[in-house]
Amino acid sequence: MSFFDILKMLLIAAAESLTEWIPVGNTGHLAVLGHYLGFEGWKSSAAVREIFVSAATTGTVLAACALFLPNNGLFVRMPDERRILARERLRFYVAIALGWLPCLLVTLAFGELFSDFIYDPESVKNLKLIMVLMIVGGAAQFLFELRNRKVMPRYERLEEVPPAIILLISLLQIIGLLPGTCRFGLAILLAVMLGVSKRTAVTLSVFVNLPSLFVFGIIPMIRRISVVNGILISEMLMAGILAFLISFFMLRTIADWLTKDSFVRFGRYRIAFGIVLYLFTIL
Repeated sequence: MSFFDILKMLLIAAAESLTEWIPVGNTGHLAVLGHYLGFEGWKSSAAVREIFVSAATTGTVLAACALFLPNNGLFVRMPDERRILARERLRFYVAIALGWLPCLLVTLAFGELFSDFIYDPESVKNLKLIMVLMIVGGAAQFLFELRNRKVMPRYERLEEVPPAIILLISLLQIIGLLPGTCRFGLAILLAVMLGVSKRTAVTLSVFVNLPSLFVFGIIPMIRRISVVNGILISEMLMAGILAFLISFFMLRTIADWLTKDSFVRFGRYRIAFGIVLYLFTIL
């Protein structure tokens, strides 16, 4: 792989970590970027493309774990420095784990089929689907935001969120297999609509996304292990480290930003992105 191909690969890794935590459609951006960047390593096979993105996704997961798990883990520190198991948090994690199982099963059963479709840089049909989902998703964000302005929050802490809400939001992570959808943004908006405060909804959405991101990051690398070689490992490490650093510093500020900001501007961006993609692919 040439020097410029490595730069393009790192750009895709940076796009993965940047778009994962803002409601703009992570997978759609990666598919479109890979289509128009086009470099030898990316076009060689779906396996190589998927491994690049999987390595970056793994770095993104590790960054979120490093930032959110220390303050929201299963154990609570007492005044005398003892740690006790928090039953409410245990219930929270059990609900996330149960909601994660369908996503795991769907990925194991159909993950390779989705991967070949999402990461095919020559597929015009793929780009058309992304265009439609970007516009529809942007319009949905408008409607959710308008609806949520009238909702009074009932749950201010993670431990207060009912398991039924966590399970519902976790199940919807399966939608993230379609390019152009946005698991993170959908989780936040749905949580707010169901009575979770916006600040808590952002943290909840990070936790709900972690298992599915782990699935999308680790399982593809295991499935494609036969194509991994020494050179590819070094490229995967670069992608993972870059994604970790970008996600780590971005997540430090993203909670306050998403809490105060309206999702309407993200909806506008998604609609504009879909229209521009239409101009490039249809006209």
